[in-house]
Amino acid sequence: MSKIITARSLVKDLDQLLDPMRMADFGPNGLHIANEGPLTKIATAVTSSLEAIEKAAQLGAQALIVHHAFKDAYPISDQLLYKKIHTFVYNNIALIRYHLPLDAHQELGNNWKAARDMGWQDLKPFGEYNGSVIGVRGTFAPVSIEAFAASLEKYYSNKAMLAPAKKEISSAALISGGAYKYVVQAAAAGVDCYVTGTCDELAWDVAYEAGISFCALGHAATEKVGPRALAEYIQKTYRIETVFIDTPNPF
Repeated sequence: MSKIITARSLVKDLDQLLDPMRMADFGPNGLHIANEGPLTKIATAVTSSLEAIEKAAQLGAQALIVHHAFKDAYPISDQLLYKKIHTFVYNNIALIRYHLPLDAHQELGNNWKAARDMGWQDLKPFGEYNGSVIGVRGTFAPVSIEAFAASLEKYYSNKAMLAPAKKEISSAALISGGAYKYVVQAAAAGVDCYVTGTCDELAWDVAYEAGISFCALGHAATEKVGPRALAEYIQKTYRIETVFIDTPNPF
């Protein structure tokens, strides 16, 4: 007889796997909205957008695990927030969120898994936030910055924003999402290129002044890695059908 998995028992297991209590994060990780009954289908996504929630309902999922959940959810005075929460409750879908723990995890996380997938070597922790290291750095055979950016575009399926300050590179650091300011730490660490999700005007000047190439692939694109890996892990571990909901977002 197979073990019955509920939202609460799944979160208990995932808390042991991802260890969210060791990290200071932007809001709570774990179970945000409870539901009733066992889980027979689970969905993961980057963010709790209305599109992702409605797709989870259409798929018949009883839980949606996201990297980004609601911000400032209470009181529920916003009509869109009400519609999102109503969709969860009406369709008996639990909402589960893991943010920085799903960036930092060295097997399933957005950063380390991406680095291994792309063949980086000599991987080391990189990028401290509130006492926790969330990113990764590594080395690879020398390559032109244009060829490196093209390989990132292929991996993330998104267009790169590139500041090619260094023409040939053999090392890089990576923090997914909205971490463009860490280009300063990357330069101080002596790597040739810094890879992240978002960019801003400051990143271009810092890159050229510090002599480090900078490449941004989109906040959403760089944070699909962990939710996809988590979906595969859950399906393999619990033998529960699990699907990654890939909603389009180039930013």
